[in-house]
Amino acid sequence: MKALWIDLPADAMNVAAAFRLSLDLPTGFAPTLRLAAADTYRLWIDGRLAAHGPARAAHCHARVDEIPLTFGGKAAFPAAEGDDLQAEGDLKAEGRFNEESRHATLFVEVHSAHVPCFDGVEQDAFFAAEIVDADGSILATTADFEAWRDDTLVQRVRRYSYQRGFVESRRLAADPAAFRRGGPAPEGWRSAATVSRPLPRLLPRGVPRPALAFHDAGAPVARGAVTLDSAAAPTMGREVTLVGNGWFKGFLPTEWEDDSAAEAARLLWHAEGKSHAEFAGQPHAEFAEYAESAALASPDGRTVFGLPAFGQLYDFGRTITGFLSLRVRAGGPSGATILVVFDELRAPEGARFPVDGLRAGWTRVLKWRLAPGDYDLVAFHPSSARFAAAVVLDGVAAIDRLGIVDYENPDAARVTLPPTGDATLDAIVAAARATFAQNAVDLLTDCPSRERAGWLCDAYFTGRAEALFTGRNDAERALLENYALAPQLTGLPDGMVPMCYPSEPLAGEYIANWSLWWLLELAQYRARTGDESVVAASRPKIGPLLAYFEQHLGPEGLLEDMPGWVFVEWSACNDRDHVCGVNFPSNFLYAAALEAAASLLDRPDLAARGAAVREAAARLAWNGEWFDDNAVR
Repeated sequence: MKALWIDLPADAMNVAAAFRLSLDLPTGFAPTLRLAAADTYRLWIDGRLAAHGPARAAHCHARVDEIPLTFGGKAAFPAAEGDDLQAEGDLKAEGRFNEESRHATLFVEVHSAHVPCFDGVEQDAFFAAEIVDADGSILATTADFEAWRDDTLVQRVRRYSYQRGFVESRRLAADPAAFRRGGPAPEGWRSAATVSRPLPRLLPRGVPRPALAFHDAGAPVARGAVTLDSAAAPTMGREVTLVGNGWFKGFLPTEWEDDSAAEAARLLWHAEGKSHAEFAGQPHAEFAEYAESAALASPDGRTVFGLPAFGQLYDFGRTITGFLSLRVRAGGPSGATILVVFDELRAPEGARFPVDGLRAGWTRVLKWRLAPGDYDLVAFHPSSARFAAAVVLDGVAAIDRLGIVDYENPDAARVTLPPTGDATLDAIVAAARATFAQNAVDLLTDCPSRERAGWLCDAYFTGRAEALFTGRNDAERALLENYALAPQLTGLPDGMVPMCYPSEPLAGEYIANWSLWWLLELAQYRARTGDESVVAASRPKIGPLLAYFEQHLGPEGLLEDMPGWVFVEWSACNDRDHVCGVNFPSNFLYAAALEAAASLLDRPDLAARGAAVREAAARLAWNGEWFDDNAVR
């Protein structure tokens, strides 16, 4: 494959492009689309969402998705759940299928954040694709795709969080659905010249592709009028204040074209439970008549109206990770502005707004500015939500459906576990399975929303869950393979592995003792799977890591005054006065890591050193009643 990108600076932040190919595919076989892109892509086949990726990879590498171009599968979005995806009969009805060939349109959207994050490496944007026949012949290549710049994406906006890229805000003059099926480009999509880009070293995806199932939130659980508190403002967290300091990239507030967080902060919810007509009468008495004439009235009670601002609250019943979606009709002479504010929790009773989309340091707000027309909208980036409030901020709109296209490990239900006989325990197991599914899409992550990062330590335990729920360890293998391929990252001490990966070490931050979990996980992974290949690829990094720790041993042979962030867990035992000097939990972990390294390197001397560290730490930590957290010389 060859890579290209639209004619923009390779390091441009928060830009998007689209690549489209219409072709006749011979019948009698299922050709395969091989696709790689940076940072993220989504694929539409004949207007239906078919894939989202890629699986994340180490620096200078890219994983390739292989997608069979079959017909008659299940649709994800925007079709209703269970609809056939361009089945043969549909194609015949549309004149796009005969006995020799079938016509298909592939539409690939690619987004490049190009900022240092925890959820992936910072890399130059590229797009690469080829369609391969069953006999290996190439039917189409990257060069056969037409290219457009996607200016519907508002480029200069705030970061989503310290750990991830940017919030999503769009301005649409028309639904791009027809464009995705081969129609003319609507306003906001500019035809673009392309330039060649270096192609990273390609790797297999290594993990199954998510099913992208659609979940309808159903009828709203609450309704309310929405007003704006002009004096309110969002907290400016480090994802804003650090921009421009030389290592944290983004747009300065003075550069922002839009700030959906500021709009969400001003939202006030009123008179929950009243009908839209009660709000519409004041101060816009003509609204009900206008809504009816504009065909915006909805008898099903699931519609959000504007004029004045009006909102509806939805509850999915559980937290789901994926791509929030809306089916919307924007009316009036100028359309409408829609905000969707979402979170995993409902705000406390009496809160200003039923969903706090700015809680805990990241912005869970989607924004669409829509010209008049009908739209099926779906967010580009995955987030987690149980509760979502849709607000018609200005103009007039009917929101006829709110849902989410899930982005989960499709093998999470592969192994059936027997009931325990305890309903509460069974519910906990089901919740654990759902938590795992959302944290094991392409590697093992600590959370599927704020960070989406492949953290060490977390993965040590999630790897066990993967074996339990799927009978395999594909996502764990992908995580460990990425670590094996990682270069020595700039800003980290020699030999130190990153605390989460693929990522960039923001401000050179690392958790020294977290790297020890990598050794424990490697040994556990090999024991569980028998896979020697990842261990073999990782061995060159083990010696330098152990050498790093040997620099910080005190007279007793224990780790002492370790630099970086020494992390134990989120309690007072993690306070500076408990982790300074000789931190005993870190030394017990070091002992276990030495024993794991002894197994991985076949070095019995390391096992003996581990036993000595454990004995010394236990002896010095025990005060006659309990084990102290640390000792200071």
